[in-house]
Amino acid sequence: MTDIITMLAEESEANVFKGIFSGWQGIASIVFVIIGVLTIYIGIKVLMGYRFFPEQQTTVIEEDNYIPIQAKVLQKKRTMMPDFNGNGETELIDWKIGYEVDGEKYTQFIPDDGYKKGDMIDIKYNPDNPSEYYIDDEKDAPEVTEEETENTADNERKGPAGYVIIAVGVMVIVLGVILML
Repeated sequence: MTDIITMLAEESEANVFKGIFSGWQGIASIVFVIIGVLTIYIGIKVLMGYRFFPEQQTTVIEEDNYIPIQAKVLQKKRTMMPDFNGNGETELIDWKIGYEVDGEKYTQFIPDDGYKKGDMIDIKYNPDNPSEYYIDDEKDAPEVTEEETENTADNERKGPAGYVIIAVGVMVIVLGVILML
């Protein structure tokens, strides 16, 4: 009888770490703990203001030597393209606009923005190359101060997403520990 007890004692001493790394539960528990720690790390990064998707930035022309002028909407151009979802065709609408600089006429095509034939559009053209232009929509845009921009950015960062991500990470770690037992 003492031989059996001695043999069981020797066997249990030799396999102290065997339980954690043997079988699917031990391996799964370690994977869950690692994933939980990484999830908590991501949650902390989100709380500190990290963004996974960059903000869309608008291009601001710093030195604007373009000259304002009005262009007239001349005609509508329709283009039919196949729909990528397989639902027939999609209609794309462009408008031909025209403007005159120093007695020379220029025409361009712009995307549809609810224009009608005969509408006048504010544009700015390059005096060195009048065929280069852009639509001047600064008059329509509301003026935003730097303080409003900073407040909006701060409010976007202070959402509950970071806390939710940390809570999910803690739950994953707890699941991993339960599997380890």
